[in-house]
Amino acid sequence: MDRPRESRTAGTPEPVRWRGYGRGPRHLLTIGLLLLGGTLLVSHLGSVDWRAMREVMGDLSYRSLGRAALLGAASYAVYCSFDLLAQRTTGHPLTRGHVLAIAFVGHACALSLGPAGAGVRFRLYAHHGVPAHLTAALWLFNVFTNWLGFATLAGVALATRVVALPPDWGLAGLPLQWFGVALLGAVCLYLVACRLARDHRLVLRGVTFRLPPLPVAAAQCGLSSLNWLLLAGVLHALLGERVPFESVLLALMASALALAIIDVPAGLGVLETVFVALLSPQVPATEVLGALLAYRAIYFVGPLLLASVVYLALEWDAVTAGRRWRGERSRPNWPGEPRPRPRRLS
Repeated sequence: MDRPRESRTAGTPEPVRWRGYGRGPRHLLTIGLLLLGGTLLVSHLGSVDWRAMREVMGDLSYRSLGRAALLGAASYAVYCSFDLLAQRTTGHPLTRGHVLAIAFVGHACALSLGPAGAGVRFRLYAHHGVPAHLTAALWLFNVFTNWLGFATLAGVALATRVVALPPDWGLAGLPLQWFGVALLGAVCLYLVACRLARDHRLVLRGVTFRLPPLPVAAAQCGLSSLNWLLLAGVLHALLGERVPFESVLLALMASALALAIIDVPAGLGVLETVFVALLSPQVPATEVLGALLAYRAIYFVGPLLLASVVYLALEWDAVTAGRRWRGERSRPNWPGEPRPRPRRLS
């Protein structure tokens, strides 16, 4: 029998209950995977020849580093275009320059800071006048687009058997091929729904949700798949020709699935563990870790430093332009926002 709640006076807020780790099976699974990943990482790091890894870092050619930097810049450009697709779907009036700048800062911070990085995107959109419900819709659109491309690419790779898990994992063969077909089927169902149920709207608490048009949905699949290929290209450029591109793509997608369960900022430990486990039979662990260190410098540290400067510029622009709307009368009517009802005079 539940304990009755204590009576509270009107206007007294309900205290927020702390929900920490250790409550529920999902949290237990997360803790278990964190411990497992940490144990594997420690065991791998203990067997690493650090002197050899420094030599590997020094042996990376400027051509490989430059190629990886160009592919990383292209990946950021493609990922930032997700917010342009979201702008076309929601119809918010921010300029493309502001949208791309906010997307770049949000992506760089989310990669390095984890869930806390998503708050940077919310803050910047809010300071430029975008209401909270629309900011949440933009973020959900961005996250869904990223995993839609993952499902598309994984479906094609598994259905055609371009990539395959190691035989000793016990998951290779026909079941994975059918799983890839199922992923492609889910993507096709989404595209069909965007074509046939375009005018269907769902209203939750006065906020209207609807599917994007078919051209936007197709662009979601194409651009997100391209982004995953560019990410794999960055790592492949650093690893050189010693590792096939398909193996690098498999390791990248496996690490993405692991990070979806274990949300660690910058994927510290998880990325290294998965890549070493999958690629160490082909190349030494020192070379894999050296390439991952260069990858973090190119795709995480460098963009984060640049994003810090862009963030300050966006904050200054929001203040000087006066985009912090105060009150219902001082800001425009945003798409999907419930309009306030006029008060009746008594």
